Amino acid sequence: MVSLKSLLVTATMVAVSIAKDYYIDPDSVPLSTRQNWCNSETSTCPIICQQTTNKKTLVNECNPQTLSYGCLCGDNRQPNISEYTLTLPFFICQEYVVQCRNNCGGDNTCASNCAEDNPCGATDPKRYNTTATATQTTAESTSTTAGPDTIFTDTPGGGSSGSSGKGKSMAAPAVEVGRAYGLAVLLGTMFVGFAML
Repeated sequence: MVSLKSLLVTATMVAVSIAKDYYIDPDSVPLSTRQNWCNSETSTCPIICQQTTNKKTLVNECNPQTLSYGCLCGDNRQPNISEYTLTLPFFICQEYVVQCRNNCGGDNTCASNCAEDNPCGATDPKRYNTTATATQTTAESTSTTAGPDTIFTDTPGGGSSGSSGKGKSMAAPAVEVGRAYGLAVLLGTMFVGFAML
């Protein structure tokens, strides 16, 4: 009896094989290289799936003999792996471009067209985990305490833009004195170290 997982893997690999844009003869690439490609594919699939769900990846397999793969996320969705680098479609595309260039002979225009007409990976992947920020502007600041979203643009102790406080007048000189003494200690230590050599 065929298990559900085997059926799922087969269906996914068939769907992926149909969706391939580029074809290369697997035997035209050394087996060790294809194994490295598959290792990258099986490492990348769960990372891509984490963009849509925190569930465990259901299918994550790659066959270096046939250059077929399966990647099915925990939410039963199959990501478009070809949009990403370090995936099997990315490596196949790169090899396709290399073989295309090799078939051009000495024709530079042909070789250039091979790369330009066949962009590989990371063309414009969808951003699933995006952060939207809202900004609000006011005519003047009424708060004198720093909030969690305050951006400090002054020296330490100097506050943030628009705030004024008692400690601000002595903050900058204290930092400069500390910087000068720190530099003196560093240079003195280096001098003593070289003198002992």
